[in-house]
Parts: sequence; C-alpha cells; structure tokens
Amino acid sequence: MDKDLDALLGAPLLAPPDDFGERVMRRIGRLPPPARRSGGLAKLGELALLAGGIAGAAQLAAFMFGIWAAASAG
Repeated sequence: MDKDLDALLGAPLLAPPDDFGERVMRRIGRLPPPARRSGGLAKLGELALLAGGIAGAAQLAAFMFGIWAAASAG
C-alpha cells in the first residue's frame, strides 16, 4: 500500500481544463441571490449579537479588574 501511495504522490498533478475558471464563473453568475431573513428573525440575530457583545465586555472588565487587583496587592 505504501508503494501505491508513493506512486500517486510522485505522479504529476492533474491540470484543470483551460476554460475551467470561465465555466465556474458562469455557473456562479446563474445562482440565485441569497434570501434575506424576515424581520423578526433578523432582529433576533441582532439581539443575540448585542447580548454576546455585552457578555464579552463584562468578561473583559472582570479580567482586567483581576489583573489590576493582583498587581496592586503587592
């Protein structure tokens, strides 16, 4: 099995067709635009982001207070 793997790794890589990039870009252009979320679901996402930011800021403040308390105790 190791010899087969070594042979595969030693073989030259496959080259993509010449028009590969153009075909991919054409297919991407035909894709429908992403759907926007409804108002309630978007508001819920914004609320979750805000809550996470507040929790993160509180954790950062507690961490900084701990560093300050340990540094000033000496």
